[in-house]
Amino acid sequence: MNIEIINKGSYDVLKIIGAIKMGESKDIFVRSLKKELDKKAHCLMIDFSEVNYIDSNGIGELVGYLEKFKELGSQLILLQPQKRIRDLLQITRLNTIFPIFLSEEEAVKELNLPETTE
Repeated sequence: MNIEIINKGSYDVLKIIGAIKMGESKDIFVRSLKKELDKKAHCLMIDFSEVNYIDSNGIGELVGYLEKFKELGSQLILLQPQKRIRDLLQITRLNTIFPIFLSEEEAVKELNLPETTE
């Protein structure tokens, strides 16, 4: 699994490629979330467009960090989950607690975030 953090000014994007499962990939995922939490990011968008699998450990960490971000008054957003991940979020009803957007542009518009220039 590879992770890249992209600063967009008023928000950050955590771009993930690969699977999030118990072991090293989950540890890398958690370290990245903790890093964003520690810097008190106002809004973190997690790009799931290239995540092909997430296990129960990864889901558990995601839910735990959603609560931690909320406690800081920050937002944790899921972007572009593949069908398999969307189905999992629906089955577990996590789609009712996570804001999910099909594109970064849609999220920026819906959340009224300042647009950035790249």
